[in-house]
Amino acid sequence: MRTSLVAVLAAALLLALLPAGAPADPAPQAVAAKKCSLTAKQQRRLGTTYVLTLRVSGTSCRSGRTVVKAYHRCRHDNGGRDGKCGRRIYGYKCEERRYNKIASQYDANARCKKAGREIYHKYTQNT
Repeated sequence: MRTSLVAVLAAALLLALLPAGAPADPAPQAVAAKKCSLTAKQQRRLGTTYVLTLRVSGTSCRSGRTVVKAYHRCRHDNGGRDGKCGRRIYGYKCEERRYNKIASQYDANARCKKAGREIYHKYTQNT
């Protein structure tokens, strides 16, 4: 009897220590970005001269490579090597910033976002 009373009191104490109104399921945690490894062959075959880095968040590296390749195909279809893509790629809205521009090449950062997912890559384009 005494053991039962101690167990009941311990359970009541634990319940009292829980915060009132605590959600049953914790809020989803932010998905950390992961860096995708690229072989030298992949760097050259994603639609631009070289894709230097690729990071994804909320999606797989394989999906990231697919979006990057389609993004560069869209760029090339809209102005060639200097082209810009103005449409969504697989539902992703992409933006880029170009820098280190010289007559023969430029570097760029591109970020594609869709519903909490993100694909980020840096690339070099020879013109």
